Amino acid sequence: MTPLRNTRALGRARWAACLGAIALLAACSSSDHKDKPTALTPVAGPIAIHRAWEVDLGSAEGTFLRPCLLENAVYAAAHNGTLVRLDPSNGKEVWRVSVQGGIEAGVGCDGVNVAVAGPRGNVVAFDAAGKQLWEAQASSDILAPPLVGHGVVVVRANDQRITAFELESGKRRWVFQKQEPSLALRVESDIAFHGDNVIVGFPGGRIDGIALSNGAGKWDALVSEPKGATEVERLSDVLGVPAVSGDDVCAASYQGRIACFDDNNGDLRWAREFSATAGVALTGDTVVGVDASSHVNAFNRGNGAGLWQNGALAFRNVSAPVIVGSFVAVGDFEGKIHFLRLDDGKIVGRFEESIGTIISSPQSWNGSALFQTSRGYVLMLSPGS
Repeated sequence: MTPLRNTRALGRARWAACLGAIALLAACSSSDHKDKPTALTPVAGPIAIHRAWEVDLGSAEGTFLRPCLLENAVYAAAHNGTLVRLDPSNGKEVWRVSVQGGIEAGVGCDGVNVAVAGPRGNVVAFDAAGKQLWEAQASSDILAPPLVGHGVVVVRANDQRITAFELESGKRRWVFQKQEPSLALRVESDIAFHGDNVIVGFPGGRIDGIALSNGAGKWDALVSEPKGATEVERLSDVLGVPAVSGDDVCAASYQGRIACFDDNNGDLRWAREFSATAGVALTGDTVVGVDASSHVNAFNRGNGAGLWQNGALAFRNVSAPVIVGSFVAVGDFEGKIHFLRLDDGKIVGRFEESIGTIISSPQSWNGSALFQTSRGYVLMLSPGS
């Protein structure tokens, strides 16, 4: 099930604090509790899945945490305020600091600076050695890891304000605001750099290109049109991290579509009916997404034609996908991680240990995949080795 936030009833309070919204939460389940998770079957002739390393940082339950992965560093955080830098080749800890008050969203980094967000919408920046530089305040609690780079730290708040702070000082540079809907999903919905734009997916099925220099809206595109008679039926939030490559921006929405756009002007390249529960992955000529029934789907990047669908993980609450070389990896509600062939979608390997559910979009690094789980594990897995 996907949690909601009722902004008209709750203002800027956390949705989780409102017990009266439980009925809405139940209504939002695609299966209405009647579809049982598909039982797993053994993988015939599985490829080897090598666990390169694993680190236990502490619980990440109920947060918007995702490691920031660079060529020579992994920055990761836990809800209790732990922030670490790790060596991506072996998981060895380089440094560790504690952020007072805890960490709700993070980590953002650019190789020189690091940023996280606390539970009250406070943004805290560090240098690459772990020294705190400044702390600033966003307009409300933050729903995605800060975006760090190009001289700014950009954050997305619960009230749909996108704020850029100057990297050197923490001074607010600009604010972009979208109209706040009456009801929205409280899920990972990140922002991304692409050229001189910040790409942001919003509730209501829209995706925007925002000028990095001054926060002006450059284009606004429709991923999907809200439909239905009730607020729950009309939910169509753009989910996960927008996938960007070349001049393409691809995204998917809940109860809506999967679509790709031209980053220069927001023109639609193609769209397919698709109810997503997480973000998409993009590589070469393929776009991969997971639908509301936990079917893993692949589409042609150029025209949106369906390439394959795998329903073997149906109703297993499958995570956002990550593309690792010639494989696609996804996690399920039991913490098992499945590797599918990119060319035909066949499951060819499985990491069986229960490590907690994957809490955010996995990432790829040198032929391996990086995951963070609700139980606090950060681990690197290498397929076929």
